[in-house]
Amino acid sequence: MDRLPEEVVLNIISCLDVPDIVRVQSISHRYLTLGRDNALWKAECFNHSRAEALRRQRQLLNAQDSRLSELRNAFSALPGGDLTSYDVALLRGSPQPRASSDPRAQARIQRQRALVNWEPDYAHNGFDYYEEYVHRHAPISLGWLRMPKHNVSDKEVQPVATGLGKLMDGQTNSFSKMVAPLDDGSVAIWDIASRSTSASGGNGRLLGQSKRGLLSGRAENDSLESRIVMTETGAVESVAVDSISLKGYFAVQSQLHEVDLTTLQLVSTKQYPFPITALSEANGTTPVTVGTNNTVHLYDPRDPAFTASETAAEGELIGGSVYSHATLAEPGPLSILHHDGAGIDDSSIWVAGRFTSMLNYDRRFFPRLRGTVHSGARIASMCFSPYGVVPRSLDLVRNPDVPMAAMTEARSHPGPTVLAAAEYKGKGSLELHNLGSGSTYQNRQTASASKLLSATTHGGRIVFSDGDGNLKWVEHDGFSYVRTLNINDKPLDAAAQDASDYGIWSSTASEMPGQGDIVQKIMPLRATASTTSSSRTDTNQSNLLLWTGDGALGMLGFGHSNPLGDEEDWHDAVEAQAQTVEQRAKEDAERQYSMRMRRALENNANEVRFVRGLGMMR
Repeated sequence: MDRLPEEVVLNIISCLDVPDIVRVQSISHRYLTLGRDNALWKAECFNHSRAEALRRQRQLLNAQDSRLSELRNAFSALPGGDLTSYDVALLRGSPQPRASSDPRAQARIQRQRALVNWEPDYAHNGFDYYEEYVHRHAPISLGWLRMPKHNVSDKEVQPVATGLGKLMDGQTNSFSKMVAPLDDGSVAIWDIASRSTSASGGNGRLLGQSKRGLLSGRAENDSLESRIVMTETGAVESVAVDSISLKGYFAVQSQLHEVDLTTLQLVSTKQYPFPITALSEANGTTPVTVGTNNTVHLYDPRDPAFTASETAAEGELIGGSVYSHATLAEPGPLSILHHDGAGIDDSSIWVAGRFTSMLNYDRRFFPRLRGTVHSGARIASMCFSPYGVVPRSLDLVRNPDVPMAAMTEARSHPGPTVLAAAEYKGKGSLELHNLGSGSTYQNRQTASASKLLSATTHGGRIVFSDGDGNLKWVEHDGFSYVRTLNINDKPLDAAAQDASDYGIWSSTASEMPGQGDIVQKIMPLRATASTTSSSRTDTNQSNLLLWTGDGALGMLGFGHSNPLGDEEDWHDAVEAQAQTVEQRAKEDAERQYSMRMRRALENNANEVRFVRGLGMMR
């Protein structure tokens, strides 16, 4: 085998099943390289995709006996009024136009069209298809960070996170630290560096924590007051981390705190006229954009005028300070996005929130409004995607008359696209707005039955979270389904297992006590390979950072092992053994009491909904 050319070995490997291809990689360095051939895993990704399954299904439908046409017509009529020429042909039972009279040639052509239509790397980012296969089919694992505990009035208190940010390591050019403000007013930093052949990874270790009350301005032992201050606004985009200057910006009510992340000391504080609801990213070269409930401001820490002794912001608004601001016609910005520099103009500022349009400001002429993009939905979060918006009319599978050159041409100019997670008339809306061509796609039918909270790109897919605790992955068209995970689908402990039903309608497991958590922010942890040839980064380290509605911080990975490493399990076992019998009994009693109270509140809410619905019936 060692004497065979690589092309021959690859041809042999392609005949193996996926588990056997993975085992071949452990033979030697040569077979590791061949076993991760990009073309090989691209074919495996496509063969196991829903696009190829749909193509084979339609091929079998065309080959069925004509006596089954009535059943086929009934099945084809299910999607509704959005029918293409292909759907109409199936509905009428008429044969499809063939590109070749040879059945084998026809099958090859149809497969090639389906492959071009499915291709996730049309932006030519060169991502790894082996990693793509792992993300699409491997088991999903969740690891949760350990929060620093402290004792208050002879009671051990575990704080929760009120925001999320990530810090990049300048040497490896990858995000290696997680920064979060806690409800006790402190700032904590965890090591989340990726695992490689030369390093064991960060394993979610706590690197440092500032003093309690640093952000809230309360005493260290006054945890209750700090919690009220830190959680009053409830802003999701409340943290901005500058990896160049190692500074963190934290929004607490109407104040913006600048913290030195190396010493965890407060540098400056600026007061704003209204509670801060959103912060933009911070990169050290452009000012941070601050969105309050009714205004938008530019905060530049390099400007000496921005000091703690500056006059009150209320006077600034009335007197007309030279540091201008934009006044919003409708309150409630929730997400602020700076242009990523992919185009010629990198001075754009995009603001979206509870109003139904995305506002575009020009940083050079701020606060002049450059333009708006009407959405109709209320947007919770935005991010940039390098992939363009391809019209549904160019779908090569559903539209056999469309040439493949048209799809290739549409993808050759992707341009920056704003990916938005929104809510439209009570349902989730996944929106793609192409800034170059002006084309828009809004998935308001199959995205989610509840509001979308956060969305981002993840390899060759889009991942978003909704109000039901789901994480859903779709293709870059925003429609084709890949996979789903509900963070509440986990085994219950012995105290939570109860055979009785909850609620009037015998609710599902998602309504059980303690089973209603949601993911309100997703941040990709894009690990890059080490510059040294002797170190190889784990292929499944393109993980996701999660911040839940209950204030928990976690990491989502792929595989059977914990994405934070085995060290977390060892620490949990040591802590469990160190607890006394009285402590475990006390925690169990508190947990059962919390479950009973939550069950009572759920029953009350179900009764209110039931009684309110009685008046709607005729």
